[in-house]
Amino acid sequence: MRIALVGAGSMQFTHQVVSDLAAHPATRDADYHLIDTDPDRLQQSRQLVQGLLNQRGGQGHVAAFGDVGEDGALRQVDYCINEIQVGGLAATQRDFAIPARYGIRQTIADTRGIGGIARALRTMPVCVAVARALAEASPDALLLNYTNPMAMVMDAVHRAVPDLLAYGLCHSTEETARTLAHYLNVPYDELDWTSAGINHMAWMLTLAHRGKDLYPRLHELTQDPAIFARDPVRFELLQAVGRFVTESSEHNAEYFAWFMTHPLEIDRLRIPVGEYLRRSEAHLARYGALRQDLAVGRVPAVRAPSGEYAPRLVAARTAREPLWFYANVPNRVGTVGDARLIANLPAEALVEVPCGLFGIEVRPTAVGSLPRMAAALNTQAIAVEQLTVEGFCRQDRDLIYQAAMLDPLTASVLPLDQIRALVDELVAAHGPLMPPLAPRRVYRSGLTT
Repeated sequence: MRIALVGAGSMQFTHQVVSDLAAHPATRDADYHLIDTDPDRLQQSRQLVQGLLNQRGGQGHVAAFGDVGEDGALRQVDYCINEIQVGGLAATQRDFAIPARYGIRQTIADTRGIGGIARALRTMPVCVAVARALAEASPDALLLNYTNPMAMVMDAVHRAVPDLLAYGLCHSTEETARTLAHYLNVPYDELDWTSAGINHMAWMLTLAHRGKDLYPRLHELTQDPAIFARDPVRFELLQAVGRFVTESSEHNAEYFAWFMTHPLEIDRLRIPVGEYLRRSEAHLARYGALRQDLAVGRVPAVRAPSGEYAPRLVAARTAREPLWFYANVPNRVGTVGDARLIANLPAEALVEVPCGLFGIEVRPTAVGSLPRMAAALNTQAIAVEQLTVEGFCRQDRDLIYQAAMLDPLTASVLPLDQIRALVDELVAAHGPLMPPLAPRRVYRSGLTT
């Protein structure tokens, strides 16, 4: 077996994924193709992976490549795990600083909103290039994507390379279930749950323990100040929507118009403005410590199993073991008719639903309809995502303007001309990281006073 890790210089994630793969008998002896454009990180990653395999007694070979197009990088690959971040911390800082000058405060800025749109525009070209290179070199391989913004990246990949087997994997659904088990004081292994929606905005449709619906108890917990304080934005949304949403309160605070535009709500709900910048700096500090260890030949220990879907899927598929997991896939079922995995979301959307692994085949599960308000919130977010992807595919900046205009947070702060100005400034600031984006119309200022 041969596994490619694209963005292998993301050392913390590489450390965990390889630790998980090396722990399973079916994947212990896998070969690794590590791919990263940063030569220093690439060599450190190679040293790390080889050291982890040695600790586990794995016999796999580790090779390093500077680009997916390099000869042999993706040849005879069975799985390609994509974990890139285009532009690094500097690009992320621009995604926060420029909107902030326009009065837009953000927490994470990597999935949706104006920060998510900017991140998508600089990330989709690279991810599409990875998918095309994989389809050419190893057409039967599986692409397992972790790169955000998940839905827009996967939509662009499916449009560009429709025959490639590609799944978007995210731990937010399972982490949400584990969090709820903790809040409800129920063993996670005994929790019966189902989630569906879109990435980082899926909804816990069922929540039960030994046949008993746990939602009444969860609603009661919103009245407990100590419990409410652990997840204030998501508990607010639970009261409004009737279902608990996946991902964190930090993420969801910027997905709607109800929180970040109201200073009193930011204080009341303890919303951490700029949170992702702090996380990024912490990641760099951990990378610095790891780099120092590797420089003196000290390889960190194999980590405990994480439960991440990619290594579990690779191991189960290799061993022909059944597995249930959550993945981001196209909502439309097949190429004929209008069958959908989520009946009341657009057929062209990328949705997050339960999937079963049977032998080597992945089968997404149809879940019916979402509650009406949950579907409405998802549909608005999907419209922003689809306009962004369409703008990238057509190289049309007007569609990017429209995506930003539809974003609830951006629209709640800025008038139309300022939204266009913000998009223009972000495109200019990211420079060569951005795809070509030409305006199709001439915009005039109109009446003046």
